Formats: sequence, C-alpha cells, structure tokens
Amino acid sequence: MKAAILHRPLTRVTVEEVDIASPREGEVLLDIVGAGVCHSDYHFVDGHAAPRALPWVMGHEGAGGVREVGPGVTSVRPGDKIILSLDAMCGHCRNCSQGSPALCETHQGEIPSRISRNGTVYFHNRPTYTEQTIVSADACVKVPDDTDLRKACLISCAVITGIGAVVNRAHVEAGATMAVFGCGGVGLNVIQGGVLASAGRIIAVDTVPYKLELAEQFGATHFVNAEREDPVRRILEITGGGADYAFEVVGFPALVRQAFASVRTSGTAVVVGVQPTGQDISVDGEDLLRDRAVMGSWHGAARARVDFLWILDLYRQGKVKLDELISRYRPLDEINEAFEDMVQGKVARTVLVFD
Repeated sequence: MKAAILHRPLTRVTVEEVDIASPREGEVLLDIVGAGVCHSDYHFVDGHAAPRALPWVMGHEGAGGVREVGPGVTSVRPGDKIILSLDAMCGHCRNCSQGSPALCETHQGEIPSRISRNGTVYFHNRPTYTEQTIVSADACVKVPDDTDLRKACLISCAVITGIGAVVNRAHVEAGATMAVFGCGGVGLNVIQGGVLASAGRIIAVDTVPYKLELAEQFGATHFVNAEREDPVRRILEITGGGADYAFEVVGFPALVRQAFASVRTSGTAVVVGVQPTGQDISVDGEDLLRDRAVMGSWHGAARARVDFLWILDLYRQGKVKLDELISRYRPLDEINEAFEDMVQGKVARTVLVFD
C-alpha cells in the first residue's frame, strides 16, 4: 500500500510503498477514504513540532471503511463506515468516566508501530495519509452507511477541535463575545462553534484576506487583518473593553499573549493551536489576579462517540458547514502540493482521496 512518509524535517514528504501488519487484539484495519490535510501535520515538516521518532507516517484526520478486525473486537465489523478519532476511548478509566474521553488514561503512551518497509520500522500514531491504517477499535466511531466519508472525514479533527473548543471546553454562553486568532480549517470551526453557541460578536483575526472572507461565510461578525492593524487594540475597541473569550488557533506563544491581552477582566483565552516543541507561554501575573484565565483545549474536549454523530446530524440539517470547508480534493501523491496550498493560505482544507 502507499503511505506518505517524513524522513526528516525541512524536506519534502515522500509517498512510498509500505507494508502493514494484520490487526492484533483490539485493533482494526481500515481502508482510508478521505483524509484532511491539517497544519498540525505540516508542523512536523517545518520543524515547529517534533514527532516521537523518524521515519514518521503522516496524517491523523480521516475516515474509512473497516476491512478487517482483530481478535476481541465486537464494536465494529467489516464493511462499517468509520470516522477515526484522534483519541482512543476505553470508557472505564477515570477521565473517560468523568466525561473527558479525549484524555483517556488507558490509551496514553506510544502506539506500537504496525507499518514498515523492507524490515525498517516506520513510526506513527493513527496515520491517515495512507491507503490503509491500523487503529485501536476504541478510536473508531461508526457512522451511518449513507455517510459521505470524503466530507465527514473533517469531523475527525478540524471540526470537533474547533466546535468542541467552544461548546465542550470553554462553554461559551449565549450572547458572549469571541475573538478567533487564525481562520484556517480549525479556526473556521471555532467560528462555527460560536454560531452554534449563539455567541453575540465573533471577531475573526487573520493576515490573509481570503481567510477573512471565509470567516464571514462561517458566521464571523467582525474582521481584523492583523497585518494592517493591531488586533488587540481593535478587539478592545469593538468590544468596549475586551472579549469574553479569545481562541488562539495558530500555534505561537506570541499569539497566545495577544489572545490573553484581548480578553476583559474575568475573560478566558483558549489555546487551541499546537505550540512549538519546547517553548513556554508567559502572561502578566497581575492580569491573572484580575480573574483572567488561560485554558488549554485538546481535540475540542471531544466525546467522539457522541459528538461526531450530533455534528453529522447538524450537517445533514444544514446547521454545520462541511462542504464549504473543502477547497479541493487531491490524490495522496499530491500531499506536498496540498501542504504548499495550505501554507500560502489558498485553501480552507484539502482532502486527500483514495480512489
């Protein structure tokens, strides 16, 4: 089968023929149908973040069909359609039992490598830039047979990470004001989350005019081009003293500080973007004493087996946008071109397809 492999940072990803093992106890073999091209994957390429080992099998957002199940798997069967969760959920550890399955304690730690080439082990988490992938059954969310997986694959990460940060993690109240720093694939879904939560003003911040145009399409009410004006000052002007919530959806400590500076007393800055490996985030301690908060958000605090299905229902009702997120489809062989489009701000999301 073909898979996209990163051999070292700051080089192009290669698409190679690799071998994949048969599923073991509790594992599922999927045929990938659609995989979203996410900036957090590109972070491994540009050195912003580091994979745990190299060579690294790329991708994490995707959906597919079950080809084979390993011993003991009863939750899915061959032929089922699956949206893959970034997180596996055992359902019985402390975090799962307390409503935080995205931080399941049972499935913490390294995922054993199941992909190789000529005897060389290729490392991975839950890769999706592959024609097939091996995943834990606990990471599989079964969806209706009529689901279009080339579109629904975006629910796997971009959609739930954005909407969930608003609805599940921050619990944004009706009428609240929000600022969103970064209007890429995840940021647009933070905006969608604000619409679903009935936020009052939703202020979109970006440096790319095209992304601000997309932000309006997804429900933003105010727009700040951070290359032309100071986003903090402008947000304070729009809100009359600061937003109730500010979401950093790019992945830079400087932008986290801007988000924090843009919230009012008792406001909350929510860190959604993947921060650079080894870098710290610092804020003014006196501001914290005035009831401002910095909050992290992992995968939208997803309850994947529940959240993926209600998001899919809202999409069918026209209340969540998926089609509009997809700027273009590309084959796996064009993964580097898809990354280039993303870096240049030409797309909201590219979906890799496996025909």
